Amino acid sequence: MNTALIFELIEKGITLIPTLVNAGIDITDKIQHIKTLAEAGKNGTMISDADLAKIRADFDADLADFNKPME
Repeated sequence: MNTALIFELIEKGITLIPTLVNAGIDITDKIQHIKTLAEAGKNGTMISDADLAKIRADFDADLADFNKPME
């Protein structure tokens, strides 16, 4: 288990939440991602590289979407 990556993603998700809330974006999935990461870290269970990559991609996509110029 890559504990450092799990904590990095938890930090990224927590940092992202206020931005998404202020923009009126539903954060339900983000909370679930953070919960999944925290439970894995707490229990010492494995999260696959693919799952970690998906969570990172979801966080990155939300941030990129938020940062897009308004039309």
